[in-house]
Amino acid sequence: MKFEEIVEASERLRNTAGKKTKVSILADLLRRSRGRETCLLAHYLVGSIPSGKIGIGWKTIQNAIEGLSSSDGNIEIHEVQRYLDDLSQIKGAGSAQRKTRTLRELFGRLKENQRAFLTGFLLGELRQGALEGLVLEAVAEASSLSSDLIRQSFMFSGDIGLVAEAALHRGKEGLEQFGPRIFQPIYPMLASPAEDPEEAIGRLGEAGWEYKIDGARIQVHKNNGNIRIFTRQLKEVTDSLPEIAALARALPVGEAIFEGEAIALRPDGKPLPFQTTMRRFGRIRNVERTREAIPLSSYFFDLLYLDGDPLFTRGYRERFGLLSSIMPPDHVIPSIVTGDEKAASEFLEKSLEAGHEGLMAKGLDSSYAAGQRGFQWLKVKRAHTLDLVILAAEWGHGRRQGWLSNIHLGARDPESGRFVMLGKTFKGLTDRMLQWMTRKLQTIEVDRDAYTVYVKPELVVEIAYSDLQESPRYPGGLALRFARVKRFREDKKPSEADTIQTVWSAFQAASGRQQEAGM
Repeated sequence: MKFEEIVEASERLRNTAGKKTKVSILADLLRRSRGRETCLLAHYLVGSIPSGKIGIGWKTIQNAIEGLSSSDGNIEIHEVQRYLDDLSQIKGAGSAQRKTRTLRELFGRLKENQRAFLTGFLLGELRQGALEGLVLEAVAEASSLSSDLIRQSFMFSGDIGLVAEAALHRGKEGLEQFGPRIFQPIYPMLASPAEDPEEAIGRLGEAGWEYKIDGARIQVHKNNGNIRIFTRQLKEVTDSLPEIAALARALPVGEAIFEGEAIALRPDGKPLPFQTTMRRFGRIRNVERTREAIPLSSYFFDLLYLDGDPLFTRGYRERFGLLSSIMPPDHVIPSIVTGDEKAASEFLEKSLEAGHEGLMAKGLDSSYAAGQRGFQWLKVKRAHTLDLVILAAEWGHGRRQGWLSNIHLGARDPESGRFVMLGKTFKGLTDRMLQWMTRKLQTIEVDRDAYTVYVKPELVVEIAYSDLQESPRYPGGLALRFARVKRFREDKKPSEADTIQTVWSAFQAASGRQQEAGM
């Protein structure tokens, strides 16, 4: 497949508004691919580099393109990928110069529109509206298989390219390899927000209520004495968490997949700041020393697999019961079952008094929908919070001079694949956070002017706010009031950020209550 075919399809997607038409464009392109091309194509369409991060920034691309004349662009997709594979292997002394030379050779074979596409692809700025969900629907259409089967295969495999290749070239039988397996991490089920216990009970009736702990979500896979631990982003962190691996190793089961939270606690049992917990998940030189300085507690809330039996289709009540029969009680999340608003509210107060975020409410018969956000799991917090993405940051003044400070915040728009700006804030940023953010944002910079650095929409930040108001100033039609940074969420992907539809739902719910109060 010619690289130009992908670029032309991308241009059509960018100029197309309707979801069905986008899916049709993508499906037609997928049908024309052959063999491994399909795997590469699916990755390129969603903006993921099959060979992983290659450490290319805007300045490197500028240096590579400078002075190049346009080519005829006659290059195959597998040839482009060969260059990217080479780039991913370049490390050590002189790597910057070698990467620039390799990239210059690649750009030298491309036309102007192809260079623009590849630049956006490498910087994570394609903005063509081909998100994972649309590409999965296109795979279903192109392969004549059900979208549910395609989506489930992706949630179990985590690799959209492998799923696309299997579906188009091996059909339903090819997807059988993507069932739940030990040591193959699974995309986590996600929760929708509920304003309070009353709303949650209105949706679920009697439900399981659990403390919502402000920790790091973990998925623990056990095969007898072999243990592997993964984050919510499917990154393996086993070596960083020896105490959790030891706990899992001692459990009286052969094969299992557990899901829970790891959290650093103070001596009085209240949580330390989220960033303290996350220090255990980074690149650690001396694990034992860090473990002694920041011991982790673990609380588990789900059991997804047990001794050869996948439990995803079992109800929450049954899964939690099995979990509780295996896990030591002090490692099971505090929980109750109730349909009584007063009891749920009292349990919420207990969670908040213990220093946690709030509660999770879960439908008693709810299956585990890997990678999906629905209304069978609801999160109830006291403060209004949103997970948004940083789009840009302005240089600070006065005490904040020299640091990137005022951040531009965006919610995810699933239809366009872009992020919709909702406001700016520098509130809540400590000096340490400002220093870290200034360094971080410049590593994902895509452009700048005299006052502002524009970045790839990669860094998720949790924002607390007082309320929302309609505003013609921002394209989403809403603006945050009294927004304040709570914490950076490096454990979350941009695709996990709250959507503009979620923000509008929160605004409409609040507006309805205000109108009722004034009646």
